[in-house]
Amino acid sequence: MAASRPTILSILLLTALSACGGSDRPEPGEIALTDLFTADFALTDMTGEPATDERFEGEPMFIYYGFTTCPEVCPTALATMSASLDALGRDAGRIQPLFITVDPERDTAEKLSAYLAFDDRILGLTGTPEAVDAARESLKVFAAKVPLEDSAMVYTMDHQSMFYVTDAAGKPLYALDDGMPPESIARVIERALRASGRG
Repeated sequence: MAASRPTILSILLLTALSACGGSDRPEPGEIALTDLFTADFALTDMTGEPATDERFEGEPMFIYYGFTTCPEVCPTALATMSASLDALGRDAGRIQPLFITVDPERDTAEKLSAYLAFDDRILGLTGTPEAVDAARESLKVFAAKVPLEDSAMVYTMDHQSMFYVTDAAGKPLYALDDGMPPESIARVIERALRASGRG
C-alpha cells in the first residue's frame, strides 16, 4: 500500500531534523575556510628547533596568533585554548596546538617558553619578521605595530584574535571566534580529527 502524503512528509521532516541534529553541525562562531587560506610557515619553535608546517603533517593543527606582552586578549585566548584541550581529553594528544607570535622583535624562543610554561601542550613559534609575516599572511591574519608615545614599551601590536583549525594535511578548515566556549571549540577539533581519518 502506498504511504499517505502526511506519512511521507513526516518521514522527510524526521530525516531533516536528524541531519540538523547531527554532531557535524556548525558551532556558533565557526567559519568554514576556503582554499584561499593556507597554513604555510617556516619558523623556529621555543626550543630553538626548526618548525615548518611539514613537521606537523599527520596531525591537525590548532593555531592562535598573538604576542607575549599582550595585556588581556592573548592571556584570555590562551586560557580558552588550554581549556579546549582539557575538553578534548585523550584526543588532545592527537593534535598540535601552536601559539605563533606576531611580535618576533620581542618574542624570542626563550620568552615564548617562559610565557607558555603554564601548559606544556602548547608550542610557541617565532622567527624573523619576514618569516612571521609570511606565515601570518598565508592564513590572512591581520597584525600591525602601534606606537605608544611616552611609554617604556615603545609599541604594542594590534592583531586579529581567532583560533584556526587545520586537517592532518595542514589545510585550514575553520576559523573560530576567540569567545567560543571551550566545549564548542573541542567539538570543532573533533570534527577535524574525523575529517582527517583520526576520529
